[in-house]
Amino acid sequence: MVATPARRGKGVGVAMAVVVVAAGQAAGQVTLTNSTANAGLTALHQADENAIPEAQEWMTGGLAAADFNNDGHTDIFWVGGGLTADKLFINNGSGVFTDKAVAWGIADLHCGNGVAVGDYNKDGWLDIYLTSFGPPGPAPGAPGAHRLYRNDSGTGFTNVAEAAGVNYSCPAATNNPAGYGAAFGDYDLDGHLDLFVTSWWGADDGNRLYKNNGDGTFTDVTAAALGTAVDGVWGFQPAFVDMNGDRYPELLIAADFQTSRYLLNNADGTFTDMTVPSGTGLDDNGMGQTVGDFDGDGLFDWYVTSIYSETPPPDNPGNMLYWNHDPQPYVECSVNAGVNNGQWGWGTLALDLDQDKWLDILEVNGRPAEPYSNRPGMLFYNLRNPNFPTFTEIAATSGFDHADEGRSLAYLDADNDGDLDVIVSTNAGSPVFYLNETPDIGNWLRIKLDTSTNAALAPNGFGTRVIATVGVNSLYRYMSGSPSYLSTSELSVHFGLGNATTVAELRVEWAKGYVTVLTDVAANQHLTIAAPELGDVDSDGIVGVSDLLDLLGGWGSCPTPPAPCLSDLNNDGEIGVPDLLTLLANWG
Repeated sequence: MVATPARRGKGVGVAMAVVVVAAGQAAGQVTLTNSTANAGLTALHQADENAIPEAQEWMTGGLAAADFNNDGHTDIFWVGGGLTADKLFINNGSGVFTDKAVAWGIADLHCGNGVAVGDYNKDGWLDIYLTSFGPPGPAPGAPGAHRLYRNDSGTGFTNVAEAAGVNYSCPAATNNPAGYGAAFGDYDLDGHLDLFVTSWWGADDGNRLYKNNGDGTFTDVTAAALGTAVDGVWGFQPAFVDMNGDRYPELLIAADFQTSRYLLNNADGTFTDMTVPSGTGLDDNGMGQTVGDFDGDGLFDWYVTSIYSETPPPDNPGNMLYWNHDPQPYVECSVNAGVNNGQWGWGTLALDLDQDKWLDILEVNGRPAEPYSNRPGMLFYNLRNPNFPTFTEIAATSGFDHADEGRSLAYLDADNDGDLDVIVSTNAGSPVFYLNETPDIGNWLRIKLDTSTNAALAPNGFGTRVIATVGVNSLYRYMSGSPSYLSTSELSVHFGLGNATTVAELRVEWAKGYVTVLTDVAANQHLTIAAPELGDVDSDGIVGVSDLLDLLGGWGSCPTPPAPCLSDLNNDGEIGVPDLLTLLANWG
């Protein structure tokens, strides 16, 4: 079972007192150095305005950071946009990259947009899902052009989107090529990565939930799983994150024109629209999003970027920070937290840049029109307030000087030194890579999750909650690929540890319900944690008598979710003969 963190009653009165607490705290030093040229990242995003309908070309520009060749070094996929080709930058091992897109069969000219990364077919190699408006002009693009690049064991990619059933988002009958952000996640906990794809053209009802069938194909289950919950949604970016601790991930959608959605996972293959009851969806123009525990209480908060103007609300009221407290609904606290003004916000990330144990917020913004053009990005530094999330903006002093048409961004440890670096995509511009060179930086732990030993779990540990106990602090992280606006970050779990040299307890709560506990873990190491083997119900490293007794004791139908049913080894909802045979096959 998922451990329930200690919770404190919080209310608006607490939020008002927070400013006094935070005022005496000084912001730490963060140093991000523009190292684009040294990293070899030469590319250009140039969208084709003729092929992309309704003047949407200025909203595009995705990327992803992932280890595509399984050599332990994070690579970068860059979306060209239509007038320039896509790029695949392979990391040479020291944070220097070489474009291998041609050799990998992925250097196409098409009007690409949003990127999601995940091992959809469970073969151990990371695949790429890429939304696309279709071929470049002069004629408008065509629907059905989204791509699913299957990673062929690190030798190249093959586009299998049509055969897999995920090349469309908007219905073919609309003849509208629409598709923005996408996200992988195992919403039904069957061990296979499902896919959600957003469509900005809300009138076409093009947002799509695809269930992974486990055989390389997907089924569109939008109507059955969501009903009308995403009808009319002008979707920009989705994410699958377990927000209430029951292991089943909610579906969060940042969307334009007051249509963002908070969809509660019912643990039965369906979702309920809880946007209004949850106190979310207050952003006027939701674009990017990120999730993190910003006040260290063990509950995940949701940050959505939007448009800010000096005009009083409700006209362009800015970014929204939905503070997760007990009991829900969430409290929208962006003004008191100091993160409301992000100009024309797009991509955003929650990450601990100085490794002081507290998550900061990075954001890019801009549009090609005054007063929002050529505005610098934002770095909201966490002031370490345990009672309420509180930040101060320090981009100017940190070196985070991106002042162009920022769209997406992703984090990665490019040089494997333990801290997180950042790459930013620029609409009608070049990538900008920031090397993290923060002085006096704290200790760290970087974790990758290996689920290849357990078929009941999604690849790379999607849906896993990891808790690090450091002194009196418990630090919470969640593996979701950190989908931001049109982008995906590297599939790692990163902890800044401050001055701590040891993690007293590292607790890994796998999505199915297994738990792995490590004690006295030394800081400053790259750590791969393998999931308990299929059938190892008690997670003691052995499939044996105690696991057999547990299986026999639960024989028959599984309990109603969200209670875990670890002896249901084939995920069919029953504990029976197939599960017994699987357990015996793994004995030892």
